[in-house]
Amino acid sequence: MDKLYITHYYYPGTDPWKNIMLLPEEQAFRKAEELANEHPDTTSFGRFADFVNYYPARKKADAFVREKFIELGGNPKLPHPYSFTLLECEYLREWFDSSDKITLDLDDIPDDQVSFTLGDSCALMVNGKEPVVLTKKLLFERIEACGGSVDIFLKESLDGCAYVEVQLWDKLNI
Repeated sequence: MDKLYITHYYYPGTDPWKNIMLLPEEQAFRKAEELANEHPDTTSFGRFADFVNYYPARKKADAFVREKFIELGGNPKLPHPYSFTLLECEYLREWFDSSDKITLDLDDIPDDQVSFTLGDSCALMVNGKEPVVLTKKLLFERIEACGGSVDIFLKESLDGCAYVEVQLWDKLNI
């Protein structure tokens, strides 16, 4: 199997290691309003313009994924993860209108601090679908079941979703 990596895209000039969901709720709403007002014409900040709907949906999705990950043996250090994608994702690169990104080798991430969903967990739940949560071991098993081909795994697993969402449950020392 090819070496796997995860990618986090972010808007230029922002700190990719700041997660609005890790702020106290009142602070999160203030920050969302500030970001939406500062970036009214950007796709990626649109979720903050509708934070009254986004916040509870994201909170619910993060709690669901975290609970399932714990059931599968994960030991998340954070209540809300940093969101990455498996490999690259042109859709997200365009969504953030940026080539700014963090790329991490999946081998460098502790197994108990990373989970995966087949598609965007929040979008799936908003649409009434339960995300499939995988550990690193389960991900590797599914890829091996596809002859070790990540491309075949992605084609067979995503069911119309743009990417495999990766949840990083700890801010690693990088």
